[in-house]
Amino acid sequence: MRTKDIEEKTGLTRDTIRFYEKENLITIPRRADNGYRYYDDKIIRQLKMISRAKALGFTLKEIKELTVLLYSGELTPTKMAGELSKKRDEIDEKLLKLSELKSEIDKALKGLCEYKDELNSP
Repeated sequence: MRTKDIEEKTGLTRDTIRFYEKENLITIPRRADNGYRYYDDKIIRQLKMISRAKALGFTLKEIKELTVLLYSGELTPTKMAGELSKKRDEIDEKLLKLSELKSEIDKALKGLCEYKDELNSP
């Protein structure tokens, strides 16, 4: 498949696909006689895996580390479970901080803002 087909199948832009290629996140596609890149099903799976990992909150750096392990055959279910557990813990921490921020906003909306006396009243 050519880049245009891959864009349609994965929802990724040409620039994103080329960036992932440059960063060695995907297998380098072979070239046709006319110089066009040709992407096989393996690369489509890699691109979809990267997209899914991003959606789960993994950074590109983390994804790169995981793909190195995956492509070398060193990514075990136990290692992957460990990475997923760490990501879940990070999400729990973010949720806690967001909950605290929401409570602070709720207080302010109820007129309990500590800076309320500094606001101009109409």
